[in-house]
Amino acid sequence: MSFRPSLLILSAAALILTACDRPKGAPRVDETPAAAPASVEATPPPAPLPQRPPEPIVWDEASGRFTLDGMVLKTAHLWRFDGALEAFSSVGSKLAPAPDGGLQVTEEAPDAVIRSPQNLAIEGKRYNAVLVRLTRVRSSDTWDGSIFYTTTVHGEAAAFHTKPLRGANPVQGETTIMVYDMASLKKGGDDWSVSTISGLRLDFDDSTGGAFLVHEIAVVSLPAAAILRPPQ
Repeated sequence: MSFRPSLLILSAAALILTACDRPKGAPRVDETPAAAPASVEATPPPAPLPQRPPEPIVWDEASGRFTLDGMVLKTAHLWRFDGALEAFSSVGSKLAPAPDGGLQVTEEAPDAVIRSPQNLAIEGKRYNAVLVRLTRVRSSDTWDGSIFYTTTVHGEAAAFHTKPLRGANPVQGETTIMVYDMASLKKGGDDWSVSTISGLRLDFDDSTGGAFLVHEIAVVSLPAAAILRPPQ
């Protein structure tokens, strides 16, 4: 079978006219329009850090000690974790010395605890406060902040513990100094003051997932007025 030349010419002309009638940029009938690019959600900015009043107790890099109004505090024990755990241990948290100093704490179980060495022999009536300078690295759901202690008479017990007066529950990225008044316990009365203290235990979060960088922990002597005095 052969096609007549006139039919071929007419078919070609019809195709050319169809192409010319299509607006510029419009898809062909047999073309699928390109999908619109997916929208990209903007990352929300980090929450601003809370504006706490300045703490009268500060860490002084020059002296390598905590100071109150510029005066170096008498210190029974000071841990800076310079490349070592300094005999600290944990149940429920992973501990590691930070490259630039401090103790990295990664909480892997609920109600994780951190313990100091148990041979401190601190005279409680002379050293009445514990200071913990730390930065929260990662948030968690539930804060605790309790400190427990052991003595030559008793071990860790709910009957002998307290909470920080100031600096508690830092938000992610915030550095605080937690101040524990051990002479006026939440539970235990004057037990610290009449005891020889063997060891400390800190409970930061009650829930998992939190992380901290502990810069220093110190057992110090503070004037009672300084403990009770609020930040300026």
